[in-house]
Amino acid sequence: MLLMLAALVAVLVIGLAFAAVYFADALTGGRRTRVQGTPADLGLRYEEVQFLTADRLTLRGWFLESPGARATVVLVHDSGATRADRERGLLRLQRDYVRLGFSVFAFDLRAHGESGGKRDTLGCQERLDVQAAVAYVRRRSGRTPILLHGFGYGASLSIDAVARGVDVAGIIADSPFATMRSFLRASHGHVPGPLFQAAVWVARRLMKCDPSALNPIRSIEKVHVPVLFVHSQVDDVVPASHTLNLSAASLDPRMRVWIVDDHVGHGTAYADQPDVYMRRCLQFIDEVVPARTLFAVPSATVSEAV
Repeated sequence: MLLMLAALVAVLVIGLAFAAVYFADALTGGRRTRVQGTPADLGLRYEEVQFLTADRLTLRGWFLESPGARATVVLVHDSGATRADRERGLLRLQRDYVRLGFSVFAFDLRAHGESGGKRDTLGCQERLDVQAAVAYVRRRSGRTPILLHGFGYGASLSIDAVARGVDVAGIIADSPFATMRSFLRASHGHVPGPLFQAAVWVARRLMKCDPSALNPIRSIEKVHVPVLFVHSQVDDVVPASHTLNLSAASLDPRMRVWIVDDHVGHGTAYADQPDVYMRRCLQFIDEVVPARTLFAVPSATVSEAV
């Protein structure tokens, strides 16, 4: 009897181990989709760019230059998306920013789109992607102010990167989550707790992907630039409570929160209400980088540009 129980326990442990490895691989496997479209589809001129991260990974993006730009907006897409995310209308957003007198830099995070990398590290290394993107724009645009505009995962990464010293004038954080771990747990509520815990351990130990590393609710207090939080009133992926908790944890009076009333969706407020969305963003940007005080700096030639 004892041998049978021991054998049963061994089978369960082995099964849990295999399931944990499989689930951890699913969590961190690259969510790569094709970049569908380019700014040229909307009649915009752009430059294809590739640049290196601190860990020597090649990322790809494009730069849309607006002559005499008052600032450059760096767009950071959501998990599983690309710089041309159709669901969130990122190409149209880039067009609107250019029309309003901003340059735009949009890029693919590692293991997404056309960028290098085979695994999503759940925020451990992706912060290096945001850091490298801002550094590229800084080298190219000199003293021109830089703004980060992120969606979902990209919004959380933007908060974390600025908390760690990335120099920007402000952040527009659309539908961020408070912590990667809580986001993953909520997204996989059907997974038994022990299996989830085991998969997190496997991801951290064997794949060097720690879900606890991306923790905006803890890092937001180190963000010392204005932030505009945007969140749909009904978001089944990341509830609006994440944004409310982040803004409450900040204690910075320059933080702004816009809960989009009667809107359902995750990071799709711009796609559904572009005019209202852009007015809100422009109002925030006017406070952060007043147009009357800006002077354009000529663009420099950058060796990484393709």
